[in-house]
Amino acid sequence: MAGAGRTSGEARAGRDLVDGTTTAWRREMPEVDRVDVELTRRAARLGVLLQDRLAACLEPWGMTRADYNVLNVLRAAGAPYELRPTDLRSRLLLSSGGISNVLNRLARSGLIARERDARDGRGSWVRLTQDGVETAEATMRAWVADQEVLYRNVTESQARAASDALRQVLLAIGDREPAEPHARSKRESVGDAGAASA
Repeated sequence: MAGAGRTSGEARAGRDLVDGTTTAWRREMPEVDRVDVELTRRAARLGVLLQDRLAACLEPWGMTRADYNVLNVLRAAGAPYELRPTDLRSRLLLSSGGISNVLNRLARSGLIARERDARDGRGSWVRLTQDGVETAEATMRAWVADQEVLYRNVTESQARAASDALRQVLLAIGDREPAEPHARSKRESVGDAGAASA
């Protein structure tokens, strides 16, 4: 109950959307009033807010979040900005069909190039083109700038504490960094380039 003289808005100033949902379920089904359920709701809510914000940020490029994520992972791999599709899948949790659709779209846009794997004829490599590198960097800068605005009322210490706590939760439920991707040797790259130009 709000204290005397306080408006309803003031009483709820320290409550987020999840607090309202949690209070309602606590009243209706007290047996599901668990802190881990509240954590799930709050993580999901933050995820929705961030995904919606990222989608709006990418509109000027006509890109989807999946497009952005693929470009982001390839750019973060460092020069020559290439990975195998299997390495992309392990970092993005996309199905084979899902990654193929994204790669086809990015290839049509001229942001990536695909080359066959000289050591495994069934495999391939995905590499950013120069346009792809520039687009990856431009969209990353735009998204970082947008996050600065979004988190303007979050202190650095709050952000660090929240990030560290979420890391521990993710590790506890089995989320681990994937193995280092296989790097293509210079000899393989030269061989592929020669084959492509033959």
